[in-house]
Amino acid sequence: MRIFLLALLLAGCASTTDVTTRYQQTPDDSPVQRLLLVAHTPESNVRETWELTCKDIFANRQLTVLLSHQELPLWYEGGKQRILDWAKTHDVQRVLVVELTHLLIDAAAPPAAGNNLNPMDNNADNLQPTWQIGIGGDLKKDTLPDALREHGAELFDGNGDPLWTGVTVTHEASELTAISKSQCSALKKTLEKQGYL
Repeated sequence: MRIFLLALLLAGCASTTDVTTRYQQTPDDSPVQRLLLVAHTPESNVRETWELTCKDIFANRQLTVLLSHQELPLWYEGGKQRILDWAKTHDVQRVLVVELTHLLIDAAAPPAAGNNLNPMDNNADNLQPTWQIGIGGDLKKDTLPDALREHGAELFDGNGDPLWTGVTVTHEASELTAISKSQCSALKKTLEKQGYL
């Protein structure tokens, strides 16, 4: 019974993110003691949640993890170069930037103008059924494939030179903490395996 519970727990922690490497440079052998995590998004609540969630995943006794929302709250005013310049002057060996703009789509937000879903306001010829009844009388709703979240990621060294770039594809629907955990677990595994951390 204990083995079954342990297996169930480990399965629940499995990452639902795939990471694809687009570019990689051979890492140097110098020890990595400080990592700056940067969620690239103008949405401060998304940025803070992602960075705080990922800090726990990346941090260990040998690695101090710094968060851009704490170190450089308004970094986007100077662009990515401002982050890299800051890292140079603060003895940061690695900077991980993940593009999270438009990470979550607010399901409660009304549709954009011109995309009116009221059938009375639309041309009747363009209406598409949402529900279908099959021959056996079963009521079926059209289903969409699992939501995929695709985000670019870049890893820089302390001098601001690119070491690695990739793309994360996450199979989480819309919960920010779950997406963050999945992405960062997969990124950490990939970057450690390739010798960057």
